[in-house]
Amino acid sequence: MTRRCQVTHSADKPPVQEKQLSIGDASGFRIQLEEITFNGVDLRWGSYINHDAKVMSFHPEKKAIVSHFRIQDAGAASTHAIREKQFVVYRESPESHDLFIPPTNNKIRSFFELIVTDDFFDHIFTEESRFMERFRRYNTFNIPAPEFTAQMLPAMYSVINDMQHSPYSGALKATYLETKATELFLMQILQLDQPSPAPAGLTPGDTERLHSIKYYIDQHYEKPLSILELARTAGINQMKLKNGFKALFNTTVFGYISGLRMQEARRLLLEEKMYVNEVADRMGYKYPQHFTAAFRKKFGLLPKDLKN
Repeated sequence: MTRRCQVTHSADKPPVQEKQLSIGDASGFRIQLEEITFNGVDLRWGSYINHDAKVMSFHPEKKAIVSHFRIQDAGAASTHAIREKQFVVYRESPESHDLFIPPTNNKIRSFFELIVTDDFFDHIFTEESRFMERFRRYNTFNIPAPEFTAQMLPAMYSVINDMQHSPYSGALKATYLETKATELFLMQILQLDQPSPAPAGLTPGDTERLHSIKYYIDQHYEKPLSILELARTAGINQMKLKNGFKALFNTTVFGYISGLRMQEARRLLLEEKMYVNEVADRMGYKYPQHFTAAFRKKFGLLPKDLKN
């Protein structure tokens, strides 16, 4: 892997620090990064191309709140947490973890990230924001969540471009970028606070029950679950559970459960270094080859290749 780095140097730490990175390896993976740091806030623009599915080790430098914007993703695969023209907000911890990078199908994937501290979040926190209330209680790290995902607004592209092409320098640039970063985060809050329209045939009560059962699945997906049990838990009939879940979350109940199990299986293989047979058994598969087929369908590679 090759690295080329250009960093701004100064006798004293400048108010705005900028660097560019170019990283690649023999597999054909190439990524270009531009990073700007000021007042504890990081801005990161990136674009990359990846021919084959791969896993990269990533170790964040600090605990942070990350807003990831998918700018361009013409080769998007169904395994992505978000799609082109969407953003997601999640928590990041300074612990080493592995990132799965799907192939880009010979097309460029580009993104922007706004990385802020808890102090930044707390400074603008208000109980009037439904998103901020829920996110403050969210304690999962390094895993983007669908509930904190939304479509990018046209104005967001403009702010992101303004930050990349700031007309100022020095301390004024830091002030300008901080103002723009706050503006962008406020746009995200506005977007994430918008109530999702209830699909036809679902009452607000039905929608609330379906969200509660989705949360229940999040906590119990490793256990055997049945439609009958989940319907009883939610206080909703089985047909409304199946049809309503698909309409509200764009996936079936068992499709959602399977996705969670595959994500956990990937974690067990990468982080816990468990054997494929052990993971298959843990995920409730009677035959390891059935688990292998499901894993390949989800991630585009075999479990043994992931371990390698």
